[in-house]
Amino acid sequence: MRALLVMLFCFLAMPALAADRAEAWEGKGADGKTIRFDPAHRTKPAILLFWATWCPYCERLMPTLQTIYDEAGKNHLDVYAIDIKEDGDPVKTLRERKLGFTLILDGDAIADQYAVKGTPGLFLVDASGKVIYHRSGGDAPEKVEAALREKLRLPASAH
Repeated sequence: MRALLVMLFCFLAMPALAADRAEAWEGKGADGKTIRFDPAHRTKPAILLFWATWCPYCERLMPTLQTIYDEAGKNHLDVYAIDIKEDGDPVKTLRERKLGFTLILDGDAIADQYAVKGTPGLFLVDASGKVIYHRSGGDAPEKVEAALREKLRLPASAH
């Protein structure tokens, strides 16, 4: 019986252990070209933001992410805005909001890989391909910002 319980525990723990590693994916960029994300060959951290134009929580979070991106610098951080569950114009929306993220269109299959069910979904992947932060449902932008700053070793926000 004890051996059965140990095997069961190991089986149940496997998905959690595998979830620590980011999944590789391909998506279509705003220009129609393929963009590949390979966590095994990262040289810098990346934020994966699963969002939609109609999502008010995404709209509230995105300026915070742009601030983090600006402070870290493009040579030290990638930000992928992976558009999901969409019926609007994500290219226009990012432009109007003055956001410099790499846009991935029609990202529903990528969201499935990461088990993202709603927006905004957010993962921080370190340079070794490990997921080091995952936004839990309902986390306010201030809480997300503090966690990202800590993980990216950026100074605390002034506001």
